[in-house]
Formats: sequence, C-alpha cells, structure tokens
Amino acid sequence: MATGWRSSYFRYRELFLNISAIYKKRADLRAFLEIVLSIVAVIVFVMFALKPTALTIISLVQQINEEKKTLSSLTQKVNDLQKAGTLLSQNQRFIGNVDIAVSSAPRPDTFAKQIEGLSAKNGVELMGIAVNDVILVGSPKTVRVSGELEPLPENANEMGYSLSLKGSFASINGFLKDLENLRVISTIDSMTISSSVTETGRVIVAVISGRVPYLGENK
Repeated sequence: MATGWRSSYFRYRELFLNISAIYKKRADLRAFLEIVLSIVAVIVFVMFALKPTALTIISLVQQINEEKKTLSSLTQKVNDLQKAGTLLSQNQRFIGNVDIAVSSAPRPDTFAKQIEGLSAKNGVELMGIAVNDVILVGSPKTVRVSGELEPLPENANEMGYSLSLKGSFASINGFLKDLENLRVISTIDSMTISSSVTETGRVIVAVISGRVPYLGENK
C-alpha cells in the first residue's frame, strides 16, 4: 500500500508541476485564469452581498401585497359607510317612526294614548286598559308575560297589556284591524268576546291581551 500511495503522490506532483510550469511560461493562460478566478470571486461576493437585499426585497413585496389587500378592504368599508350615510340621510324623517314602532324602552303612556285614539275613531267604549309591571327608569330587566307564549322575535323585551272594550261587532272589528296596523307594534295573544242584551240593544264586550315589544338598553 505504501508503494501505491507514493506512486500516486509522485504522479500528481508531476502533473501539478507541469501545470505550474505551463502557467509560468504562458502569460495568456495566466491572464485567463486570473480573469476567471476574479469573476468567480466577484460572483461569490456579490451573491453573499445581495442575499440579504434580495430577502428584504421579497419581504417588502409581500408586505406591499398585504397592505394592498388591507387598503382594498378599508376602501370597501368606507364605500359601504358612505352608502349607509346616504341612506340614513334619505330616510332621516322615518327614524322617529321606527323608534315609535319599536322603542328602546317601554312607553305605556304612548301606547295608552294610541289605544284611546283608536277607541274614539271606531266608536267603542274603552272600559279599561292595564299594563304589566315594567321598569321605566334604569336598566330594564327581561320580562316574559307567560312561559306558554311564543317569544317575540330576537327575544325582545315585552310589555304585556290587557284591553276591555264595549260596542257593536262592527266597531270592535274595526278597532282590531286598526290595532294590528297601529304605529306602536303589538302582538295580540288572545281575545274573548261576550254578548248580552240590554235595554239599548245587544252589547258586545271584548277582552284583548297582547304584548308590546321594546329593545331595552342591552339590545
């Protein structure tokens, strides 16, 4: 093995010595190798120098794309808000009606005035009007008139009421139709009708129970 190692060593040493001799004798070869080595060195240094810059550029491009997406989303939201503002301005006069229809707090006085107006309009006698307990001042608690009744949409708070009416069938029927179209939204849960004959003629008494929704401060 030692002999083989030495023969390989002498062979490669002779090869390198021949290349070295040729390199020293030929100026063109020497210049070519120096140029090639210089170019390789420049390429290596440029690669190491540009790598952080390239990574930074890639990172910046990704950030720019993300910012473009964010800007597009914000622009869409601004456009939606402008449209909403335009619709609000166009329907500003109806906002008061919406608050009357479904108020943020129970308003038994407003409801009672509307009922009195309906009774006068239809010629029925309002024998009585009762409203369940509600909190007028402070944070309202959620009140359910009866667990057997179907909850109002969106689980709105409820102000239960009961009406007693006396009059003719036609007048009570007209009152019910107007009650269903009342500005203050209400749900009629039950109604009982009794009829009796008096000296003045047949009298119909109707007892109506229902609920008026209101949002409450927590809605």
